Amino acid sequence: MIKYILAALVTYFVGFNSFAQQGDLFLTHHTLDIDGMDNLNFDIASNSKGQLCIANRSGILFYDGQKWDFVSTPSTALSITFDLHDNLYVGCVGDFGTVDYQDNEYQFISLNPNKRDHGLYNQTLYKDSSVYFMSENNVQRYHTVQKKSNLIYLKDEADYFTNMFEIDGNILIQTNDTLLRYDNDSLSYHDWNVPPHAKFLFVDKHPKEDKYVIGTTDNRTFIYRAPHFYECKISEFLEEHESFVKDGKWVNDRYFALSTLEDGCILYDNKKSEIKEIINQSKGLPDNQIYTLGADKEEGLWISHAYGLSRMEISIPFRSFSNFQGLHGNISEVYFYERTLYAATSEGVYYLDKEDVFKNTVYYVEKKSSKSTNSSPVQEKKKKWSLFGNNERYTNPQHIQKSDKKQYEKRIRKEFLHSKYLFKPVEGIHAKIEKFIVYKGKLLAAGTNGVYEIKDGAGELVIHEPVRLIEQERKTNRLIIGTHFNEIKLYELEDDIWVISDEIDLHGNIILNTLNDASGRTWFITAGSLYEFNVLSSENPDYHTYEFNNPFVDKVKLTYIDKQLYLINSQGYYYLNTTLKKIVSDTTITNQIGLAVKHLQERNGTIWVYNGENWYRINKDKTLDKHDKFRLFPDMNYISTYGDRLWLLNDSEEILQYEPAISDSLITSNKMFFRKVTSNMGDVKIRENMAFEYNENTLHIEMSRPDYRGLLKAEYQYRLKGLNNDWSMWRENNRIDFNYLQPGIYELKVRSRDSFDNIQESQDIRFVIHPPYWQTWWFGALQILIMSLLVVGSVIMNRRSKTKNIILTEGLTILTIVLVIEFLQSVASGYLSIESSPVVDFGINVGIALCVFPLEQFLKKYMKAEQKGPGLSGMGITDLFKAPFKKKNKTVKA
Repeated sequence: MIKYILAALVTYFVGFNSFAQQGDLFLTHHTLDIDGMDNLNFDIASNSKGQLCIANRSGILFYDGQKWDFVSTPSTALSITFDLHDNLYVGCVGDFGTVDYQDNEYQFISLNPNKRDHGLYNQTLYKDSSVYFMSENNVQRYHTVQKKSNLIYLKDEADYFTNMFEIDGNILIQTNDTLLRYDNDSLSYHDWNVPPHAKFLFVDKHPKEDKYVIGTTDNRTFIYRAPHFYECKISEFLEEHESFVKDGKWVNDRYFALSTLEDGCILYDNKKSEIKEIINQSKGLPDNQIYTLGADKEEGLWISHAYGLSRMEISIPFRSFSNFQGLHGNISEVYFYERTLYAATSEGVYYLDKEDVFKNTVYYVEKKSSKSTNSSPVQEKKKKWSLFGNNERYTNPQHIQKSDKKQYEKRIRKEFLHSKYLFKPVEGIHAKIEKFIVYKGKLLAAGTNGVYEIKDGAGELVIHEPVRLIEQERKTNRLIIGTHFNEIKLYELEDDIWVISDEIDLHGNIILNTLNDASGRTWFITAGSLYEFNVLSSENPDYHTYEFNNPFVDKVKLTYIDKQLYLINSQGYYYLNTTLKKIVSDTTITNQIGLAVKHLQERNGTIWVYNGENWYRINKDKTLDKHDKFRLFPDMNYISTYGDRLWLLNDSEEILQYEPAISDSLITSNKMFFRKVTSNMGDVKIRENMAFEYNENTLHIEMSRPDYRGLLKAEYQYRLKGLNNDWSMWRENNRIDFNYLQPGIYELKVRSRDSFDNIQESQDIRFVIHPPYWQTWWFGALQILIMSLLVVGSVIMNRRSKTKNIILTEGLTILTIVLVIEFLQSVASGYLSIESSPVVDFGINVGIALCVFPLEQFLKKYMKAEQKGPGLSGMGITDLFKAPFKKKNKTVKA
């Protein structure tokens, strides 16, 4: 008996590992959330920080994994490149330029001296402090330091430029009939041992080595390593499938991708010289026509098509099985049986099957003339062979010219293209299925309509019950079924007939889960109790009941951990204490990983817990394994092990395979950067040293750390010396606001922390906010000088004037005293400024006035003459007005 079991297990695992289909690379889709934008993109590049930049029909798009930014251009943006300092240069229709700050706004700035240019600048290249912009008519070199441009054009008006690229430090420019080298602002013929009849379509340099992937217009692909060209095996595939290649990009140091016009995107493994993946509509790509390709710092391939952008992961150890056609409904479970993948969904059961794809090809054969009727059999055999060979001249319709007077016959042949996998429905099952189980060598699928037996691609309803739970009893080999009517029924198979052997009454309690352990005991969990049955029998019930609090009717997971029965729900981790005969909370696990926001159970009983930040696996020996990679799927709702791989369901929509042998740290090389900085006057370009005027004292800073996988969950904190030397609290908000900063010198530092506890710090940014001119030292000095001149002038006029300019002298004296007092009072208020209530401020001002009152008396006494001295004889301004009246009264009285 043991020999047969071992043989069956070996057959199972060998069959599983021989399962041919590996699934698709992980693909995600992105759509623009900018009004009025379409999806016509021409170029994709990434700067040193990892931010994605896209040349779009309407302008330039920036994306960091969370938010889109847009900068308009005067015409369609066709090509982009970055210099060593991440300055962006753009080639447009009839114009070229850079994207930088001007007039307090981040915008496109033209660098083209020719305002009547109509060229299409579809190639942009940076090298040695110069940016080269190529159109079909000319090549413009712009020196980024000298701020000057130089124009190169072809003398023959019939010639035109077709491509520009850099190879081994040389800038090569291709025309319609030759290859030239750009050197010292002139063009010369380049002696290069290129493949025969090769016209270059694209050239892309390897990210680490001095080698290039090169595509030609005749759909051949080469790897160039000086001084030789090596043709890739992918050229044969392109020729066989008659694919039209458009672009090529290195994704990492091993893989490069080719875009086609009708066959999607091809990922090629240069190390193994084989096609790794063909990404097309059958693999989840929305459209097979590719506009352009790009790569980011996380080794993700960006594919632009008519429906937006798609990103394919190269390195992560996940494969998707949900892109195959034919799968319908929400997926609840996957299962392997006899080397076949089955999926239970809300609409039935589907299995993955292989299907060959053919195409019909039209070709033409020259009609036989009357002279050829007597040809020998050998000649006929040669003609028939050449018909399908590469030497047949008139194989394709496009080879036949109108001037050709020969007559041809139309033929059609069926050609094998490739094999594809698709999900096919299991016939006879049209109900929601939630669980698979193998019973006596039969594959059973249970759901709301009952239990189906699956055989030869068809399903038969064998038990008509609304199944909620299904489990096999080890002792009696019966099938335990819990129904949606809170019934427990035991079925067994007798001569291919399913019969009810017994029913267990739990008094109408909702049965949430069940477990039949290795000792043969059966456990049932309800909303308030745990039932232990040593023997399942309605006649002689032998069971114990343990109270268990489950107020939210959570589907509690039952499993054995460290040889104890554990009950796990969102409230905590509990185990059955056999000594105390009660269920006890295990706070050790809670302290280690926190409460379970989600909890899943594998078929072997292993528990997975998501605490809101990470997924943990609780092993049978009570050890915990943290799985950072599964952060990609916070909505995972099923996981199980088959062979050496894990299978999971992401939000009941996607079937994924995880292979632990493929390592990927998921630690990104993207860097934190200042995404946008604005003041109350507009956009600001961040530099190490900046200066602002007093009325530009409000700053808003947005930080970013590109995260295209959605794993980092970056947090930010900052410190602004000059305002507060302490670090702020960590927060997810990436916006920092400084409102109404006082004049002074400040030093800003920002740092980010990701979910892997990696911290990045920005460089120190120093900036000064200048005070208003009336608070500057020179303005104060000017005030003191003017006050001094007024005081001196008032004293002189008081001493020398007797009867002339009396009113002017007195007015100047009063004005001088008032200005001096106000100046001193304003200076004192500035040093004693206290933010308080108006009453307190009034009291402070009164105190200052009382302090300067003696000074006011001194100035009056000093600036006005004595009674017996010269000048005004000690008379004040009121005495001057009274004197005439007194004199007049004396005259009348006489």
